[in-house]
Amino acid sequence: MKFTLAQEHIDHFNKTGAIEFYDLFSEKECQTLLNHADSILTQRVNPTPRNPLHLASNENLYLNGKNLWKDGFETKKLCLKKQLADIAFHLFRKKHIRLAFDQYVRTGTLQDCPFKDNLTIQDISSIRPTIGGVFILLEDYPFSFENPLIPKKAGNVIFAADNVLLPLKELFTEKNVFMLMIGFSSGKPLYCLEMNDPHTHSLKKDGIVFGDSAGEDLCPTLLMN
Repeated sequence: MKFTLAQEHIDHFNKTGAIEFYDLFSEKECQTLLNHADSILTQRVNPTPRNPLHLASNENLYLNGKNLWKDGFETKKLCLKKQLADIAFHLFRKKHIRLAFDQYVRTGTLQDCPFKDNLTIQDISSIRPTIGGVFILLEDYPFSFENPLIPKKAGNVIFAADNVLLPLKELFTEKNVFMLMIGFSSGKPLYCLEMNDPHTHSLKKDGIVFGDSAGEDLCPTLLMN
């Protein structure tokens, strides 16, 4: 069944650039996604007893946390949940919704930040266009700051427009946060140089260069109307 939004939801998003939906992910889905994300991240970072995962730098964790959907069925199923694309269709007003990226945000204890400033989701994405994104809190967390782009509890999902500043510097000062960020694209996306994106050179290993189209293997279609 196709997901529809109330006009008041759309009006609120158009006015503020962000909106929070409660309990779009169940506790079980959050725990499954967290477990799979941590498993993939552990394989990529390859921690040791002397250098455990929680002592890795936030920059290292961020660099290894992109596009989990490629490395596990359960992670892919939850990252590409159709309900998210249905909501994106209404809020971003695009008939063709594609995945730009997913990013596991797991903060460690070092409190370093991969970014110099708070930026928009387009600023931190090398896929053009990135039309907006979502933020899913996977485990309840007592944040020391309030921001409309930080979900209030696990399972909540915040949709953000492409021009809204993300509280990146504040987020990475928190220890042991578990969150998933998903960016959406539309139409025929391109792979572009973006110096604010720590991953900007990473897609070259997939055989493309700046200016190339990002095909279905990199930016799969989630919904087309």
